[in-house]
Order: sequence, then structure tokens, then C-alpha cells
Amino acid sequence: MAIYNIHAGHNTIVPGANGKFNEVTEDRKVKDTVISKLQSLGYTVYDCTDDSGKTQNENLKNIVSKCNDHTVDLDVSIHFNASDGQGHGVEVLQYSDKTQAIAQNICNAIAQLGFKNRGVKERKDLYVLKHTKAPAILIECCFCDSAIDAGLYNCETMASAIVKGLTGVDVNENKIKIAYAGHVQDIGWTTPVIDGETCGSVGKAKRLEAIQVDTRHSNLDMFAKAHIANVGWKDYGKINNNTVIGTVGQSKALECLCLNCTNANIVYRVHQANIGWSSWTKADGISTLGSVGQSLQLEAIEIKVL
Repeated sequence: MAIYNIHAGHNTIVPGANGKFNEVTEDRKVKDTVISKLQSLGYTVYDCTDDSGKTQNENLKNIVSKCNDHTVDLDVSIHFNASDGQGHGVEVLQYSDKTQAIAQNICNAIAQLGFKNRGVKERKDLYVLKHTKAPAILIECCFCDSAIDAGLYNCETMASAIVKGLTGVDVNENKIKIAYAGHVQDIGWTTPVIDGETCGSVGKAKRLEAIQVDTRHSNLDMFAKAHIANVGWKDYGKINNNTVIGTVGQSKALECLCLNCTNANIVYRVHQANIGWSSWTKADGISTLGSVGQSLQLEAIEIKVL
């Protein structure tokens, strides 16, 4: 199996780009996640990140020195780009076309997350690419000062895409993306279901009183509003796996939901009394599923990440 050096660019003394998020903070998160995923697949990986260099030149020399301490097949440098908020997308920089195939694979995998594919570019002037003894690539994951890219960026999915580009393995295949449970009339809390499965009941005329959504599987940033019988609308803001959307022990039905996910494409549908299943609808924070003022209870829900 291939052996890798992986490092994050810059450090807190010699900071990188900043904007909607901070390059130094996020490139280390992505680096750590990439290393963890590669190691879980059985690869040998060395972390060559430098946190002590006091100048840009010292930072680069420290990285190269760490890289050259190991005999590896590829050095991978993880960065985020910036361009006054105007640029967006992924690109991979290389010293020569020896790394063309793997660099293109990484570009393509990250672009599949929705980022513009800016392609592979040759750079003979970059210190790390020029001075490591193993072939090296530098991944500009996306633009940290772009509102477009910031809306798409997620550490977990970015790291998974890099690993897929390096190894060809989709580490998210067969992985749970989302889980959720419901509190149902006369039944109580249901066993959590996953990825589009039905939560609640159909054909039993039992109200769905509350739901909990476990956002941890895909590190989802989700927000929720709910219209509750005899209560009205309640805004839950950003939710986590402990958030109870609705009520428990009050015999009040959920009547309408408005979900929003800011870092993944989530769709959901609900089963409503006397109506049946709604259409699949994107969790965009605008669309609502259910009804208000008609005393029609929600009875089931299905949620999935596309």
C-alpha cells in the first residue's frame, strides 16, 4: 500500500488565508480527518505539519525537513485558497505531470461535492513541491473567503473526497448519513431509523408528537421550526441530537415542519392525516411540510441526505 506524508499549510505564527473561515484552523481539521480515514483503511501516514516556524521561510523548511525524514510515495499539502471573495472552487497544484492522475482524481472528487473544478496546475515555484524528495501535490480545497464555497464546505466530506481521490475508496459508502426518532401517540419514542426510512406510523391514525434528529453522522448543520397543535410555531434554531422538536407528554401533534440544512443537501417528506405523503422537499429553511389551521396531524416523516 502507498505511504503518505500529509501536512496542513501555514501555522498560527505565520497565518494563511482568512475570510468566511480561517485557513489554518480548517486545514488542520481536514488534515487530521484525512489521516484518520487513511489509517482506518490500513495506510501508513506521517503528519508533517509545522506549528513552530516563526517566518514563512522557516515554516516551509520545517515542513520539507519533516517530509524528507520519511520514505513515502506522495507528499500531500492541504490548503485553502482566497481571492477577495471573487474566486471559488478546488484546484490541485503539482511540480510535474508525474502526479497528474492522482491530482486530477482529487480535483474531481472534491468537485463532486458541488465545488467548481479549477483543475490541476503546474507550479515550479512552490517551495514544498520543489524540495520534497517524494512527489508532492498541494490541494487548494476551496476558497475560504467565498460565500459560495463556505456554504458548501464541510470538513468531513472534504476529507472523504481527498481520501477517495488518493485511494479510490469511498469511505462514506454504506455509512449512515442521518438518523432520527419520533415520539408517537400511545407508543412513545420509536427506535431511531436512518437514511430515508419511515419514522412514525402510517394507517394507524396516531399523531407524531415530536422528533429528534441525530446530526452527528455527517456533521450536519441543521435548523428547525415546528407548528404544534394549540401552541403555534416554535423556532428551535440550530439543533443537535438532543433537541426535541415538538412536545412529549402533552398530547399535542406536530402539524407542520420547516427544516434547514446549511452544509448538505437534505430532503424530507411527511405523512399527514387525511392527506397522505407529501412530495420530497429540500430542507431549505423556507419550504414547509404539513398544514397550519386545519387541525391535521403529522403521522410520519422520512429524511435523507442526497
